[in-house]
Amino acid sequence: MQTEDFIARVEQAEGVNDRTVATNVTYATIESLCLHLPQEEIRQLTSQLPAELSQSALKGGQQQTGDAQSTVALDDFYSEVATRANMDANDVREPVRAVINTLKQAVTTGEFVDVTFDLPPELNTLLAS
Repeated sequence: MQTEDFIARVEQAEGVNDRTVATNVTYATIESLCLHLPQEEIRQLTSQLPAELSQSALKGGQQQTGDAQSTVALDDFYSEVATRANMDANDVREPVRAVINTLKQAVTTGEFVDVTFDLPPELNTLLAS
């Protein structure tokens, strides 16, 4: 899946319908997810993403300040995404879900399962949606 197709799918999702929001939240979500993934998992994920989205994944991994698998509350994750996307945390919830659903389609099932297992358990609700 190419970047434009990925973003178009996010844009078409219920609760989004805005190209700028879709673009900003897509990059911000991928970057924020990778703040909480081990470096090896980021490397595996980037191998299945288009180059532009891979750059966001790598950027998130480079910004890690401690244990990638530390706990993170779902509300804090939404706040991370909102800050990166220059939006209100309440306004990113549906677009973030659209990004996660599109990510499920963009990578192999095995890779998505690996990402799910490597993220803090608090984010499992989001990935299961």
